[in-house]
Amino acid sequence: MSNKAEQVAQELRGQVEAALAGVDQPVVFGPSQGTGRAKTPPRRRWPNPGVVQKPKKGLLDRLFWFVFAPVYYVTDPIGNFFDWLLDTISFRRKRRALHGGWGSIAGSLVAAHHTSARRFLVSGRTGLHLVYVGELGSETGWSLPKEQVRGIEHLEWAGGMPHKATLRFHFADGSWADLVLIGQTWQQVLSQFAPAPSK
Repeated sequence: MSNKAEQVAQELRGQVEAALAGVDQPVVFGPSQGTGRAKTPPRRRWPNPGVVQKPKKGLLDRLFWFVFAPVYYVTDPIGNFFDWLLDTISFRRKRRALHGGWGSIAGSLVAAHHTSARRFLVSGRTGLHLVYVGELGSETGWSLPKEQVRGIEHLEWAGGMPHKATLRFHFADGSWADLVLIGQTWQQVLSQFAPAPSK
């Protein structure tokens, strides 16, 4: 690794450690993103990290959201019914990137990725975390104790090896979510948790 790459890696580690200070100590971390197979989370579940500089919103922007915000709430039950319907078809269920809905642990993890901040999935000593890194520093965007993670499986059919991989995270509430981990840290993250429970 070159000096420049080492310096960047050290800076990132410092940002992640600063975000988790007093909460957990990072063991393994790497950039993560959604798979593209998951739907866009409802607007009200989008994160609002303080580490990203936000553009100023004008009157038209506010008026637009005032008019269209109720649509997001009205369409939620329709989306939940559609998700339930797809879950009844076994081959569709296997290929879905999210199971359990937006109110589940998995849904909150996928929704937490819907931001312009750089996202790092962190396996700490006691928990699993999502850390945001932006122009204004770093902060924790999502956290869960390790006991709530029932297992992780590598979805080989999703492709992307060796420099990135799709991992399916199974949680204690029965939900699961697929995330793409970029870089070779995905193998280390996979080794930090038990294999996914057999279906």
